[in-house]
Amino acid sequence: MTRKIIKNYVAFMFFDSLAISFFFGTYQLFLTQKGLSLLEINLLNCCFMFSSFLLEIPTGAIADFLGRKRSVIIGLWFYSISFLIYFLSDNFWQFLLAEIIGAFAVSCISGALEALVVDSLNYHGYKDGLENVFRKTEIKRLAIILGVIAGSFLGQIDLSLPWLFSCLTFGLLAVSANYFFKEEYFVKPEKIKFNFEPIKKIAKESVLYGLNNRRLIVVVSFSTILAFSVQAINMYWPIIFKNNFSVPIKYMGFIFTGIILFSYLGSQFSKFWQRKINNKKNAIFLSQSITIIGILGCFFLTNLSLFFIFFFFHEFGRGLFEPLNRAYINENIDSKNRATVLSFESMITRAGAGLGLVSSGLTANNFGILNSWLISSLVLFTGILIFWLKSKKATSHN
Repeated sequence: MTRKIIKNYVAFMFFDSLAISFFFGTYQLFLTQKGLSLLEINLLNCCFMFSSFLLEIPTGAIADFLGRKRSVIIGLWFYSISFLIYFLSDNFWQFLLAEIIGAFAVSCISGALEALVVDSLNYHGYKDGLENVFRKTEIKRLAIILGVIAGSFLGQIDLSLPWLFSCLTFGLLAVSANYFFKEEYFVKPEKIKFNFEPIKKIAKESVLYGLNNRRLIVVVSFSTILAFSVQAINMYWPIIFKNNFSVPIKYMGFIFTGIILFSYLGSQFSKFWQRKINNKKNAIFLSQSITIIGILGCFFLTNLSLFFIFFFFHEFGRGLFEPLNRAYINENIDSKNRATVLSFESMITRAGAGLGLVSSGLTANNFGILNSWLISSLVLFTGILIFWLKSKKATSHN
């Protein structure tokens, strides 16, 4: 039975990733076609992040009351509704409604899906390591590549079509979710409970822990600066390729595939990079010099081939950062505080990303997209310089 649970979970993750990825290469192009400004596009994403955060607790209570499987199915249907609204909409407020509904969908699925799978495996006596289960879900990378390439070809015909395909695929996934998952052990509680105390506890305990662990708080702060800095690149690359270099929409999926591949190559290079720098914390800070070089190359170059090289070089740098950062943070957290600190770290970096969306949107709207990229690189350079000098000073004192 456990083999079937794992097989169904992997299949579900494949189709879920396929469904969500159809519009990845055309999202911004669709919204600009509908007349949204660069700032409005970023505000939509900022509202999505904020809504996801606010809805996390109430949707968790819904999962506990109705069951994890029902929560996942509800989330899938709301995803489908969200993308249907996108397909039919023409203005900012309609898209904002779709984003809030999408945030509700994410919140219904996020914690419930993983908990459903783990609890089902435990119920049926699974004894092997869970890392073997989650490693198999790497197949979602393939699904995203297939989905974003297909969606870009659909977008070449009509930029609203990727949303329709996402809507239909999530609807089919919601219908078939009863096949993918069982929850025989679920017992419905007598009443639903909404408890916001965990958020207060997480914030308080994490701040206190961070104040007593300066090495950790420095790296978390740098992660937040990076999250702030990269939003302009995340949001506006399709517009740059289309408007500045006349790249056809159908090729946006291949560019997104390049982003995935070069980010992956960067992550694989991280072990060598850490050995070369020979200081874990400095390896994290200095890894982003690669990202800055890539962004600056994109700012100064007008040749498409060279622009591609530096754009993917910046993605390589960002891929290099993640495993170094995750390893360092987890190595500097006590086991009993791990969940608390990681949750707070996630909230802090999301806040940085949200501020980055607003800031880069204002900059791009008023001074152009490439200037917003330049400012992003300068903010990131300042962060590297400050934290590297602090790290060097602390080392010399020791």
